[in-house]
Amino acid sequence: MNPSRNLFLAILVALFAFVYFTFLTDDGPDHIPTPAETVRTWISDYELLSAGQQAEALASAVSIQQRHSARLFGIPQVAATAVGLSERGGLAIQVYAADGPDLALMPPVLEGIPVVVREAGPFYALQGLEAGAEPQSEGSQVVRTGRFERPVPIGISTGHKNSTAGTIGALVTDGEVRYALSNYHVFAAGPDARVGDNLMQPGVYDGGADPDDVIGTLAAFQPIKFSMTAANRIDAAIARTDQVDSRTPSDGYGAPQTVTVAARPGMKVKKYGRTTGLTFGRVDGVNATVNVRYKNEAQTARFTGQIIVCCSTSAGGDSGSLIVTDDTTDRGASGSNDRKPVGLLFAGDGFFTMANPIDEVLSAFKVTIVGDR
Repeated sequence: MNPSRNLFLAILVALFAFVYFTFLTDDGPDHIPTPAETVRTWISDYELLSAGQQAEALASAVSIQQRHSARLFGIPQVAATAVGLSERGGLAIQVYAADGPDLALMPPVLEGIPVVVREAGPFYALQGLEAGAEPQSEGSQVVRTGRFERPVPIGISTGHKNSTAGTIGALVTDGEVRYALSNYHVFAAGPDARVGDNLMQPGVYDGGADPDDVIGTLAAFQPIKFSMTAANRIDAAIARTDQVDSRTPSDGYGAPQTVTVAARPGMKVKKYGRTTGLTFGRVDGVNATVNVRYKNEAQTARFTGQIIVCCSTSAGGDSGSLIVTDDTTDRGASGSNDRKPVGLLFAGDGFFTMANPIDEVLSAFKVTIVGDR
């Protein structure tokens, strides 16, 4: 081959490598995405990809997010990371952080995938007695904090005698016994909780009293590990009951479906909860690692594999609400994918909402959702 041509090609390759590593990635030659991978995964419109391509792209993005998690949380303002969508419609690593000078340390790109910073946090467990705990009715005649005739609907006030008030998320069953589903910090509320403890409707903060307002007894729960190095997966508990119905009140979405679905970036969702009632949003991030405060900053727990929902869909007292898919038309007609359970709401910052993947919750207790189909 012509020596001049060889030299030209060598210079061209070197120039390409310089531009790539200088402007497209900050991680050096350890990971070099192929052109097809880069276009398909990070630049293409995620919604236009086939289901298989979406799964492949999402798995790749999640792997990159996890490899750089420690580095991102090394920036003091960072409260959560996740995989979501960029403004261009491709996948991005989402970083949820308070504003501050240390954000200048945030890399713009990680292994070819853009990093998007969202102003957010800190995140708190959304039980009652917090800012926003008073119900927002917006003209509704349903008093979600009041005492309901038995059996009670889902989506209304409940709690342990040692908690304030949260939300009954769903009715579930193991095939023989039925249970009410909510958060650990709503139904157990701490290390002193014991199986057999009474659960009330409404919660104590809303006037509930033991034993007059008991709707069930604590059957199972998974304690939370309060550590910045923990990997909590769920904040959930179930109460044995024959006094809970599977439907929301009349101003809600009805009954959830029995069949669940995994969250994906951009998915339209809704929830019905004790404080904010029926609200609508979209999945902003999946596979989220997030620090959540309980009661005070000293009681902070790290969760992994979580769902982040946007925007302004919850407030204090909505903890325990079931998040379901929203497949409705402008005229209110429901599609076949409407009301499929996605997550169990447990935390937020007033704008973004955190939820456990519902399949992990159901698997932990070996139960299924009691729904209408």
